[in-house]
Amino acid sequence: MGNDGGSIPRRNEMVREKKKDEKADRKNQAIALNFFCALSKQPLEQPIVGDELGRLYNREAILEYLLDRSAFGDGHTICENIQCLKDVKTLNVTPNPAALNSERQQANGGKKPALLSFDAQPTSRFLCPITMKEMNGNMPFEFIWSCGCVFSAQARKELPTSTTCIVCDKPYDLVDVIPINSQDSKVADELRERMRARREAREDKKRAAKSKSKPKSKRKLDVSGSVEEVNIAVAGPADAPLPSSPLASKAGVKGAKVQKTMA
Repeated sequence: MGNDGGSIPRRNEMVREKKKDEKADRKNQAIALNFFCALSKQPLEQPIVGDELGRLYNREAILEYLLDRSAFGDGHTICENIQCLKDVKTLNVTPNPAALNSERQQANGGKKPALLSFDAQPTSRFLCPITMKEMNGNMPFEFIWSCGCVFSAQARKELPTSTTCIVCDKPYDLVDVIPINSQDSKVADELRERMRARREAREDKKRAAKSKSKPKSKRKLDVSGSVEEVNIAVAGPADAPLPSSPLASKAGVKGAKVQKTMA
């Protein structure tokens, strides 16, 4: 193979080069995840919601899906974890002034840039309110499930000891921090575990509230005027008399008058 009078190998046969199309695919995939609704495939527009796995949707698309599960061909696969509006969180995103200016220029007849283009980096509609970095897939972003605020992971790491949101200053737990569109399988597995735990806690809270609102005792009045206990044991001595009902009292007074007349 070379230097022996035979064929001379080419450079691409000896050195493994990273293909440009693979790099373009990764970039376009990041753009698709951060610029488009995961369900409708339309550009993300406010109001935007996120699920517990970090995927982004237009709220209008989610409402349409919940009303008609067949509205989107692959909706049952993409939104298998979304059964109601409680399974998504409305996000507090920060608009990007540069994107607003670009949209104004387009409205005035300017050239519209192609989003899925390897040659040009599109301008994201949203950015981190702390670092001012665009949410375009080049750096990781997060949101907090309890308040819905969106920011870059770098911004939160600059305040590692803080227990309040860096945007709205509301307290939060670390388990409520959800990475947006993470491609790490370990992160995805962890988010699924958090989702299960969060939903189990929600169901437990619902059952506890339901049992608390249930009446402790139920009584019904029969035609003879006696009180019958239903599904409850009355505390006190076994021979303690039950309280008399209005009908029983009237019957007792009437009987006493009859006995007096006979006497």
